[in-house]
Amino acid sequence: MSMRWCSTLAAALIALAAQGVAAQPMTGCPAGQAMQSSSPSGKQVICVPVADPAALQAETVARQAMDANILSMLGELKETDIVGRWAMTGSTMCFQSTNGFNAFMSPQTPSTVSQLHGTVIAVRTFRADGTGSTVGLTQSLSMPQTAVGTGLPVPNLGGASVSDLNSNFTWSFDADGRLVIDDDNLIPQNFLQPPFRVGSTVTIENVPPFVGYVSKDKKTIALTHATMAVETSVLRDANNVVTARTPRFCARDRVLTRLPD
Repeated sequence: MSMRWCSTLAAALIALAAQGVAAQPMTGCPAGQAMQSSSPSGKQVICVPVADPAALQAETVARQAMDANILSMLGELKETDIVGRWAMTGSTMCFQSTNGFNAFMSPQTPSTVSQLHGTVIAVRTFRADGTGSTVGLTQSLSMPQTAVGTGLPVPNLGGASVSDLNSNFTWSFDADGRLVIDDDNLIPQNFLQPPFRVGSTVTIENVPPFVGYVSKDKKTIALTHATMAVETSVLRDANNVVTARTPRFCARDRVLTRLPD
């Protein structure tokens, strides 16, 4: 009987001792971990892994090297891979309103509205000093006009025209690595067709700059406008007298392909 009692007492003491060990509060986390939270008694601690400082430092150094490499590539691109001759093609689509546009980019009424569609074939020459020149031709189709809020019949059925393109531009790369081209659109384009237009000229005011990117193989450039603004097409006769001013919004895309020097 006494042996059974002694065995029972010993088992109870072992159990109590084990509970005492389990109840001891944890005051720290293993290496590589940090305490996220603990119970009010401090008996339960939640640990989470933490980043290795050495690994973070290595990642930072790698990113800095990558950024430096990108900047170096852009610098090299500007100096050696843009300079030269590029064939340029593209399309133009314009929405015209004789009475201008409101804050919603819609025609003011009353107005006469129409569409203009055009294509261009030209050669852009980039010079190392950030300037350049463009020589080519533009072909345009003027859609029939529509009178809005005037009660008048259609005043113009539209037509086709061809004009030359001979202008200068400036170019640079912005902070995002985009190529930015600002054309001098105030240089007159001379009409070559139709016959009654020969001698007349057109200039375009307030055209937004072109922005775009050079392809990885450095043989192609894709351009468009980063924004839209109200432009004004100014038509002049052979005596340089302004005969029409037409506000419009235009969307343009241009693709340039490197030509052998």
